[in-house]
Amino acid sequence: MSDGSWYLTLRKYNASGPPEEIGRRVREDLLPRLAQAAGFRAYYAARMDGGSGVFAVSVFADRDAMLAANAYAKAWAEPNLGALLTAAPEVKTVAVTVHLDAARQGQDSYVLVRMTEGLGPSSALLPTVQERLVPLTLEQPGFRHLYSGRDEAQGDLAVSVSVFSNRSTAIAAHAQVAALMARHRDLWPKPARIVLSGEVLAAAIAEKADPHL
Repeated sequence: MSDGSWYLTLRKYNASGPPEEIGRRVREDLLPRLAQAAGFRAYYAARMDGGSGVFAVSVFADRDAMLAANAYAKAWAEPNLGALLTAAPEVKTVAVTVHLDAARQGQDSYVLVRMTEGLGPSSALLPTVQERLVPLTLEQPGFRHLYSGRDEAQGDLAVSVSVFSNRSTAIAAHAQVAALMARHRDLWPKPARIVLSGEVLAAAIAEKADPHL
């Protein structure tokens, strides 16, 4: 579990160019710079399943670090990716309240973004999250990382970013989580839905992240 100080930015890009080329440019130029930035915790860029685009997830240790990185990424994208994109990205920022890492080693190969609306206060959810959802997530085959929290612009919306070793393990894990949530409609009144998913094109994790349980 995190201490609630981490922040996540989710960007969705519609692309006219090949996702592989976008991923190459991010991997070779943007990502090494972000990984050296103060407060860096994690970054993923992935191709969108079933769509012509990419999405990116960046995680930083606090809000100021996130905002500084976001400004840099925006300034970098305009000259370096402009010809490959069709419009400005859709952006969400999330205050991370739950962060998990798998104990076992494995590839970070597939990212799944889930959203859940209509939630009450975090204080009402956290006991069930800690007692039921965290153990269920950690036991899923292929699980690698989870970053979850509330959308800064919509307080009743939770955004969860899960990283897995492959697509099949990600989809199977989502089914398990969705089934658990369905048994607790008093806490999760609306079904969780997958809004983005795809194969990782570029990724990095901080070598020395803050301690967590």
